[in-house]
Amino acid sequence: MKKALIAKNISKKYKFYSGTKERILDLFLPTEIGENFYALRDVDFEAEKGDVIGFVGINGSGKSTLSNIIAGIVPATSGTVEINGQASLIAVASGLKAELSGRDNIELKLLMLGFSKDEINELEPDIIEFAELEKFIDQPVKSYSSGMKSRLGFAISVNIDPDILIIDEALSVGDKAFAGKSLNKMLEFKEKGKTMVFVSHSLGQMRKFCEKILWLEFGKVKDYGEVDEVLPQYEAFLHQWEKMNKKEREEYRNMILNGNKELQEQWAEENLRNKDEFKIKEEYTSLLGKIKSTNAFIYHSNLEEGHEVNNEQLKNVYYIKKLVTYKGDTFYLLSDSPSSEKDVIGWMKSSDLAVHLHVAIDEDTRHFMMNGRGRSYNKPWGAENNIVLKELKSAKGEKFIVNKTEKIGKNIWYRGKLNGQEMWVHQNHLSI
Repeated sequence: MKKALIAKNISKKYKFYSGTKERILDLFLPTEIGENFYALRDVDFEAEKGDVIGFVGINGSGKSTLSNIIAGIVPATSGTVEINGQASLIAVASGLKAELSGRDNIELKLLMLGFSKDEINELEPDIIEFAELEKFIDQPVKSYSSGMKSRLGFAISVNIDPDILIIDEALSVGDKAFAGKSLNKMLEFKEKGKTMVFVSHSLGQMRKFCEKILWLEFGKVKDYGEVDEVLPQYEAFLHQWEKMNKKEREEYRNMILNGNKELQEQWAEENLRNKDEFKIKEEYTSLLGKIKSTNAFIYHSNLEEGHEVNNEQLKNVYYIKKLVTYKGDTFYLLSDSPSSEKDVIGWMKSSDLAVHLHVAIDEDTRHFMMNGRGRSYNKPWGAENNIVLKELKSAKGEKFIVNKTEKIGKNIWYRGKLNGQEMWVHQNHLSI
């Protein structure tokens, strides 16, 4: 497969000066003045055409610097970047002129990219529509919120259809609706085989969207490989990092920059012991569940928090066909249908659910008599939203023809028809 991107020995050096005098002296004196700071040191990695690569690392690790170098916005101090095609960077306010309107920024950026006036006129309506800026499109960008700037930058970049798309925290601002729309657009690019680099602090988005992970640590490549291998190790590292105080973090930084192999090996061993906790382990199950309280959250498929449950969801019963363990917690996939692939509601922590084992016994035909007690449901062990008949007093003595039998926890439930209406009835409400 043809390489889309080859980065070789990329280093980026900045200088810190104590004042203007030092800066001027450094220009004229033969000896170097000022303190050198390396944002990146000898970074190597390659991307195949169609790869989706996530850059991870704590703040100050060089993720955005590397993104800017790949996009051609910032030059590397040393090393080379080979790009097969056109690269486009999406970052908050990247390349936008504050004094110009949103419309003028669209035209300026497209002109700089070599588009003709006719091509710009054709693309402009789609960009404006995608950005959802409406009447603000003719206002100066300096009056935009960070979310509005991000939307405009994203809309321009995705509509010029680049070969390599670099997204640097562009989905971390603005509303969730636009973030979802943007992720869908990126998934379209992924299906087209575009190469993408994704920088985000959202590891859930990384897990959902990326195939490979480049882990940067204080400007150096710590690891590069498949998501399922690198991300759990990075999460285990974060778990340790968050527990360290300022002094311990500085000692760790010096250890990495000075190349203390013995201490690094100790850290690696600790990470290996912890990383299994951060791996997602998925398995199939057969359960029915009800949500316990409104304090619960329904998560997206990547286990990122989605929304607090509402009253309607509380009154329902859900089929559970999949579970995952992650960070010591168990999550269940909720669905309105017996299939976990259809009518999916989302994921929820097991502690927020009341669940029972769901076992299909048979589909044999049986005949029972209604004893006039209880109520019926359109799902076995139903909740308020699933009630078919609130009381069965009027059905006492009537025949109930069963066509399916299931066990929910320790209780037997029968599905059948009463006066032509299909429903589920508990064993205690029937007589032979």
